[in-house]
Amino acid sequence: MRYLIAPLLLLANTTAGEAKPPSAPPPTRPTITASPVALMIAALDGNGDLRVTRAEFDAGVKRSFGDVAGSKTEISPIELDRWAARWLGSSGALPGLLDFDSDGDNRISWTEFAARFAAIFAAFDTNNDNVLDRSELISIGGPRPDPGGKTPRGNGPSPR
Repeated sequence: MRYLIAPLLLLANTTAGEAKPPSAPPPTRPTITASPVALMIAALDGNGDLRVTRAEFDAGVKRSFGDVAGSKTEISPIELDRWAARWLGSSGALPGLLDFDSDGDNRISWTEFAARFAAIFAAFDTNNDNVLDRSELISIGGPRPDPGGKTPRGNGPSPR
């Protein structure tokens, strides 16, 4: 009996210490996303044709600034946070203070605000037709990280 137990213990010790091979991650698909500012732009479609013309865009940007500024020509960082929470869905959404405050005075003038949005429009208008359609407002990227952060982020575009 003693000779039978020793091989069993030896076998148990060798298999207990072996690690399981890592399992392959599940296959991933490209992710289609829309940034907060793209969602805002889509909401500026005034006539419901699912396209945002430059005139609709400019009017909507001015309305969004006035929503926070009232009759003032500049807003504070706190007011910009309120603007972002209302128009982008979160006070932490991009674009943020550093995107707008081009002169570093800790105030965002209407001129700075309009200039930043002009650059945003130009970046989204990939076919240069002065109209933004839905295909220009979405981004197709690689896999997004899982909650544990183990799946690497793909080569998708950075938030605008």
